[in-house]
Amino acid sequence: MPSTLLDARGVTRSFGARTVLDAVELQVHDGDRLALVGRNGSGKSTLLRILAGEEAADGGTVARHGSVAYLPQLVATPELTAREAILERIGVAAAARELARQAKALAGGDLDAIDAHAVALDRWLALGGEDAEARLAGAAAELGLAPELLDRPLSRLSGGQASRAGLAAVRVARCDALLLDEPTNHLDADGLARLRTLLDEHTGAVVLVSHDRALLADFADSIVELDEGKATRYSGGWEAFRRERADARARASREYEQAVAERDRLTAVDREIRRRAAASAGRVDPRRSPDGDKHSREFVRQRADGMRHRAARLATRREHVEVPDKPIEPARLALELSAAERGGGAALSLEGAEVSRGDWHLGPLDLAVSYGDRLRLAGPNGAGKSTVLAALEGTLPLAAGRRRVAPGAVVATLGQDRDAIAAERTATAVMRAATGLDETDARTALAAFGLTAAEVERPASTLSPGERTRTELALAAHRRATCLLLDEPTNHLDIESLEVLEAAVVDWPGALVVATHDATFAAALRLDREIELPIPER
Repeated sequence: MPSTLLDARGVTRSFGARTVLDAVELQVHDGDRLALVGRNGSGKSTLLRILAGEEAADGGTVARHGSVAYLPQLVATPELTAREAILERIGVAAAARELARQAKALAGGDLDAIDAHAVALDRWLALGGEDAEARLAGAAAELGLAPELLDRPLSRLSGGQASRAGLAAVRVARCDALLLDEPTNHLDADGLARLRTLLDEHTGAVVLVSHDRALLADFADSIVELDEGKATRYSGGWEAFRRERADARARASREYEQAVAERDRLTAVDREIRRRAAASAGRVDPRRSPDGDKHSREFVRQRADGMRHRAARLATRREHVEVPDKPIEPARLALELSAAERGGGAALSLEGAEVSRGDWHLGPLDLAVSYGDRLRLAGPNGAGKSTVLAALEGTLPLAAGRRRVAPGAVVATLGQDRDAIAAERTATAVMRAATGLDETDARTALAAFGLTAAEVERPASTLSPGERTRTELALAAHRRATCLLLDEPTNHLDIESLEVLEAAVVDWPGALVVATHDATFAAALRLDREIELPIPER
């Protein structure tokens, strides 16, 4: 088998007037550990589907040498059972259907189907179709996924259970090139560790779309960044990519500052020359020339005209100074605490709190969150982290106990405005309705969190997950929330948006309660307290 497993040449893909992939070139070799990164909407998932043959390109070619398994998140097919979705994702189901079709043709006497049947049988065997069911049962047991869950529709699985089913798909897949789309979403710490083990054990190539920076640092030996339709490959892994990106940003900042300085210098010189020209022209007035010397007046006039011509040339030079777009500096959430707030005390607390959902029960729980606390809720999937946050927010009624909020404390949850942001109004209109800001101030507030003039005038429902998070941050910044609750805020965000979120809350002086499995995000926030939730009763 050739060492090049996937060879994409000039791949182009457009959606309407928008070109997502523009003549992309990408080769994936045996043993590669390659990560695709870029902003939400940059075409990462599209390219992954085209590489797998799941989606057709508008132009270009993809040569595949060996078997390919494409594993998007299983929740993309909620109507299937976990078993059906896994067999579809690893290619066995499709191979079995093709084999059955060719077998039926042979049974009907179609001798032309002999070669096609042989090819279909070889593919089914290569993908491990012969013992796929047995391997799936073993993988489910290894991953703690109860057998009955495999035959439950994905729509009835929790996020954690669906993620375990996704891990089972990775375990069962037999292929030369494994393509994974955001496999870390909803995985707890144990699931993340298992995923890394599975990736290490895969002997072929792996192409991964992920925003998990810890996984990228451990896993990737090459980074491919998609930006404005183009693909740029960086060797050396995640840290090398970060250094090159930081250098590029520093270079962009220097070029912007130098261009602005040159433009301002030319403007100042132009003003000074025009001032002197005006002063010289004033001396041409015969009333200001005691001897009435016409030669002197002509000399002064010519000198003034020369100054004006020089000023005109400088103005032309100034107009040709190209000032690049100013690099966006991530905004921070601003908050001024009152003296009483700075003095301490609980901003928010649960006292003997109990919550129940069917046969699921958590509590009693005592939890006090003071101003300045940076608290992390920890525990495996199903431990009740989201439930505790909902109880703190006040959106989930308590079965017993009480919730206390300090006078004047404002509790906000990133995500509480998601319905409004999913509406057909523009982001500017959403911002104005929620904050009372005028048009200009609303645009300025959104721009502070990296939203462009075009993005704030689009229907909010068309914003990417990262753009919606930026809008939510802008809303939170203008509400003076003194207690901020974050429930797995990094899921579905691209890396650039993650960094915006980190920069926004890194120095947040109010109370901060976070539930996250993202180790890099948690470390960046410098959380000072962690509460491990017990396994709830059932």
